[in-house]
Amino acid sequence: MTSTPVIISPPYDTGDNAWMMTSTALVLLMTPALAFFYGGLVEHKNVLNQLFLSFICMGIVFVQWVLFGFSFAFGPAVSPGFGSFGWSVLRFGELYNPNYSPTYPLLTYCAYQGTFAVITPALISGAIVGRMKIIPYMIFIFIWSTVCYDPMAHWVWGDNGWLKHLGTLDFAGGTVVHILSGVSGLVASMVLGKRHDYDAHSTTAHNLPFTILGTCLLWVGWSGFNAGSANSASGLASLALINTHVAAAAGLMTWVVIDAIRGHISISGACVGPIVGLVAITPACGFVQPGWAILIGIIGTGIVYGLLLLKRHMHIDDTLDVAIVHGCGGIAGAFMTGLFAQKKMNPSGGADGAFYGNPVQMWYQIAGILTAIGFAAACTALILLPLNLIMGIRLAKEDEMIGLDAAAHGEGWEVAASRAVGDMVKQVLAEVNENKGQLAENGTFELRYVPANKDRHSFSVPLPTRYEHERNEVTENNREPMFGVPKNNENVVNKDNPNMVATRH
Repeated sequence: MTSTPVIISPPYDTGDNAWMMTSTALVLLMTPALAFFYGGLVEHKNVLNQLFLSFICMGIVFVQWVLFGFSFAFGPAVSPGFGSFGWSVLRFGELYNPNYSPTYPLLTYCAYQGTFAVITPALISGAIVGRMKIIPYMIFIFIWSTVCYDPMAHWVWGDNGWLKHLGTLDFAGGTVVHILSGVSGLVASMVLGKRHDYDAHSTTAHNLPFTILGTCLLWVGWSGFNAGSANSASGLASLALINTHVAAAAGLMTWVVIDAIRGHISISGACVGPIVGLVAITPACGFVQPGWAILIGIIGTGIVYGLLLLKRHMHIDDTLDVAIVHGCGGIAGAFMTGLFAQKKMNPSGGADGAFYGNPVQMWYQIAGILTAIGFAAACTALILLPLNLIMGIRLAKEDEMIGLDAAAHGEGWEVAASRAVGDMVKQVLAEVNENKGQLAENGTFELRYVPANKDRHSFSVPLPTRYEHERNEVTENNREPMFGVPKNNENVVNKDNPNMVATRH
């Protein structure tokens, strides 16, 4: 009598796997969302470059992650501090792992964690806008992901990570993602030095619609970032999800209220508010009640708002405030996790905080915070300083003043923008013609682009224009013409782009 071998399939849950793959897509969306968020806040001469600095991380880091990054962070450990090459190139296939992915394939978990590894170095790019060479930046991203991000992920989330066993709580990346990137951004900006045209009292934002779009997409993507960290489609994921959104909403409202008290509501500030709330709740979202999540969003946003008011006195050119928003926001959130965490909210992986009779949890959180700060600072400095000696990392002054769009990429977007403005003006004038009536033809309106390089040809976009027949009366009363249309033979210079001139003939 022969026996037939029985193949036992792993206990996979298709719902959990579907949720984790959806979360992977949501977190991956956050990197292009970050590109738009940053891209709207930089000067027009560095827009394409800033988009590229985030975009390129999706290539560099994910290749590194599959080759050996995932193995270093989550593979068979050689010590409490480091992984190994055991899972390099993901040669484990559809291995069942009861620790990292008990109800879905390990490959899904690898893809999900890979999206975290991608966005973390992309956050750093906001601190070094407009002054770092492209090739050194890409080399830095590869090395930093290997020697800084991967070990820290192992310490906090790995099976035998020493911070995890110490008791440090970080549900979705307050220390691993935000403190690490914030501190690294600060050190990178110090190593590079200030921009040549740096002005602590000025703003460089050129396209706030970009920033608003990026903010909204980041908010949506954070659903997968935090709720996906529950590692299943469960009640814990629901807790993380509601805490995520209410903290973001609290951050938004806190920023708007403070702005209103101070006299005006800033659109760029209103975009930063929910981001700070999201950063602050990230380490705590799976450990606290929603009421505490509101408080975390309010306190975190208030702290960051105050620090940004003091930034002009700090003499550090962290262009897009990565250190304050992500570094300080992450520190505040990690510390408050030690205050408000409650074990009954997450019985399998949580702990009580100081407000629930366990004050030692604050010290565990402080240990994680200090470890992330010291390790990120050391890694960043030890990568950039030798790299600077070997090949130079700082852009030449002439190239910096021209902008990286032209100097590093040899491309620009302003011609397309000029045409877009022309279409917009044409539409406005058409609406005026329809609504005002009895208008007479009186010349043309044109947009003229004058390139900085005299060897290149300029061009004009003519637009038909009509004026009200009462124009003479308007002129006599010393009032400006409708919609700022210039008088005969006057030039109107676009303040954001001096090369774009509107002329009336």
